[in-house]
Amino acid sequence: MKNIQTDSDYTELRKRILALSSSSPRKWGKMNLQQMLVHCTTQLKMSLGELPSKAQGPAYMRTRLGKWLIFSTIPWPKGAATPDEMNMEKNNFLLTEIENEKAELLRYLEKVKAEAKLFPHPFFGELSRKEWSRMIYKHLDHHLRQFGSH
Repeated sequence: MKNIQTDSDYTELRKRILALSSSSPRKWGKMNLQQMLVHCTTQLKMSLGELPSKAQGPAYMRTRLGKWLIFSTIPWPKGAATPDEMNMEKNNFLLTEIENEKAELLRYLEKVKAEAKLFPHPFFGELSRKEWSRMIYKHLDHHLRQFGSH
């Protein structure tokens, strides 16, 4: 499975993020491009412990089955639940220019890639660096596809 620790996968994500523009078509969901970029950056901030989060979601998500589902090759469903801290409808995030949001996402992606120990995920609990790296790739891939960046 692809992950942000593999240089080619990391480079691929960077290129796909950089390719986004105001004309990138939203294929599903409610978020606009800026909101999606902030949503993804928020996940990275949570992984670094810069944004505190609390355990939430169904308990089975923190089991081996829940983790298998997230790390399997099964695509995430459109409209899947999101942790409260990342939910654009439950928070008033400051949105800036698309290029600023892309730069912020890339900055945090680099920080997370370099970090050895990451914080628990609100849905999945303790994750190894490898698990976080896989989940971050899968989450970014999901949202990049949402805006036509394959």
